[in-house]
Amino acid sequence: MSRLPPIFGLAVMLAMGHAPQTLAASDGDKANAKVEAERKEKDKDQRKKDKKFNRDITYRHAIGPDVLPLGPFTISLYIDGRLTEHRLRVALQAIDTAKKNELEASKTQLYGIVYPLCLKLFEKGRPTSSDVLAFKAQVQKNVSTRFKDSVKGVYIESLL
Repeated sequence: MSRLPPIFGLAVMLAMGHAPQTLAASDGDKANAKVEAERKEKDKDQRKKDKKFNRDITYRHAIGPDVLPLGPFTISLYIDGRLTEHRLRVALQAIDTAKKNELEASKTQLYGIVYPLCLKLFEKGRPTSSDVLAFKAQVQKNVSTRFKDSVKGVYIESLL
């Protein structure tokens, strides 16, 4: 029995010596987990920004550099006694850069052509796909009447 207390004491001292290191390791693990969670959150936010940026670049590249954006137009109408609000952005693709510059110089006239057609588009409520196609054709016809052979295409950038 004389040997049991020293062995027991040695075991207790060893356990106590390792206990602070074990607690420190768990605190370090918590700190590492917190830093890792923050890094993952930053990576997630960056991926969202990259996705949005790439979508914008792809959109602009797909249409081309000769695009003249118009709007956004805010349309507020009473339909069946209820106020409805819509937002619409239109883009006109010119034949070349010179025609785009000509259209850009006459942007006020283009607003005068496009805005009444936007009102007509929403006068029955949310437009159908055939209404949108008819709107595009009418915009192209009216702009081509005023500016001879300037517009290659009409696009709707956003429809809310």
